[in-house]
Amino acid sequence: MILLLSTSDTDLLSARTSDTEFRLGNPARLDTADLPELLAGVDLVVVRLLGGRRAWEDGLHALLAGPRPVVVLGGEQVPDAELMECSTVPGGVCAQAHSYLAEGGPGNLGELYLFLSDTVLLTGFGFTAPAAMPIWGQLARPARELDDNVPVVGVLYYRAHQLSGNTAFVHGLCDA
Repeated sequence: MILLLSTSDTDLLSARTSDTEFRLGNPARLDTADLPELLAGVDLVVVRLLGGRRAWEDGLHALLAGPRPVVVLGGEQVPDAELMECSTVPGGVCAQAHSYLAEGGPGNLGELYLFLSDTVLLTGFGFTAPAAMPIWGQLARPARELDDNVPVVGVLYYRAHQLSGNTAFVHGLCDA
């Protein structure tokens, strides 16, 4: 069992729909006193933090003091060397794990699970490299007649929402 703790809810949404058995949590909403229960039966922990080490210092300290391998990553597109250095697995494993998360989407999160299972837990499932995802895109919507008397507004949103399938709010804005 792999525990994914991420301050990025879109990571958690993608992991939830990835057809894997991640246990999930958001450190921003997690009391460190709840960690022992969350860690029961977990073989490996991945922590992805927006805001650096200080974003969840007590939680990191508790995880790193435990017996499980821990992968610690930043939540940005560019790897966070300070956080990766906290990890208890080799740097190459951290770099590859970061690539899966930075690309995002359920497919990459599923492959992250398989990659970590094989390279750290030695399971032998097999995995593929991170799939490059589009940096930007367009939300597929039915064509509508435009009324010259009504303003047209463009709606921009984070790519991570598109990749995780979290677009209902965008459709709501467009329909308003």
